[in-house]
Amino acid sequence: MIEPDDFGLDWVQTLAHVSEACRCRLHGAFWQQWHKSIEDHEPKLELISPDDDPSDPTATHTYAGVGSCRIGCRIQLPEGKVRAVLMLLHGYDDPPKLAESIAKTPVAPGVAVIAIRVRGYAGSRAGVGNLSASELGWITTGLERPPEDGKHVSEWCVSHAIADLLLGIRAARRLLGMELPVYVRGESFGGGLAVVAAARSCAMTCSHPEQRIDRIAVGLPTLGDWRWRLERQHPRSLGAGGQVKRFLMASGEASEEITRLLDLFDAALHAEHVDCPALVKLAVRDEIVPAPTQASVYNALGTPPGLKGRFVTRYGHFDGGLNDLRRHALFEKMSADFLNPAREPMDVLAQWEPVMTSGVRLPEAMA
Repeated sequence: MIEPDDFGLDWVQTLAHVSEACRCRLHGAFWQQWHKSIEDHEPKLELISPDDDPSDPTATHTYAGVGSCRIGCRIQLPEGKVRAVLMLLHGYDDPPKLAESIAKTPVAPGVAVIAIRVRGYAGSRAGVGNLSASELGWITTGLERPPEDGKHVSEWCVSHAIADLLLGIRAARRLLGMELPVYVRGESFGGGLAVVAAARSCAMTCSHPEQRIDRIAVGLPTLGDWRWRLERQHPRSLGAGGQVKRFLMASGEASEEITRLLDLFDAALHAEHVDCPALVKLAVRDEIVPAPTQASVYNALGTPPGLKGRFVTRYGHFDGGLNDLRRHALFEKMSADFLNPAREPMDVLAQWEPVMTSGVRLPEAMA
């Protein structure tokens, strides 16, 4: 078995990794304009219609994302009163159908689940097509140099995906109740989107409290520490990182300017603005999302101590054997506990503390 690269770091150094990325001079102006671009949107969750994308037949609803794209989703309501809403995101490659995503995700009583598909994926292709079908992959769609003045919104698909998630949260509260807490759960690609969206949600809370994110539970978050990652990423690497690396190599002299756009959306730079309770799964080694870049996102979180927790697995997107798979399954159970509106995040983290770094059994207090 050839293990994923450790980049010359031991496990302590990996988990302690901190990004050295800095905001570019366009950062403030760009994000101010980005916020304005979604300011007046009032999306509604509507039942699926014959005109909507049929590529995921398990979708039940759609809502209007930015531009001309309708975002497909599936809503599962709990028995009895709705006490919270869980926005469920997906990974980068070949996500399962919406119904399967919900079926695989354990949730606490009283939690309504809204599984969404990012634009360009099955269920959300109306108006944009299949963005994953391009030779260089979904993530390179619209990836170009940012405007010099920072006063124009990027057409990069990641920018749209983050906006679509925040609009989905607005639509969810409009349908189910403005007072309900909203949680976001995402793995890998979905985890990176969740972190940046939580940061932007915090920045817009005063003007749009209806898109507030109250808790996040993410695993192996990507989209972080891009420059460190791309310096070490092999051009033949799998996943979004490899696709971006190949795209930049083909871009020639424009590659540095395009990298500035990656800086604008770097999850490790946005993480400091996240102030909600956060549970994050990190791997010590990972062949898809380099483990140090995952750690850089967690280590930058602005969430106060006691309200954020780090759950460690040996491997991420790599089959590391039965015990490691059990660790991942344990994280799923902990996520359901952490995203339980009947429980305080601090109490959950304290109860699970004995198994946050090792072990495959429930904490003794829960056994």
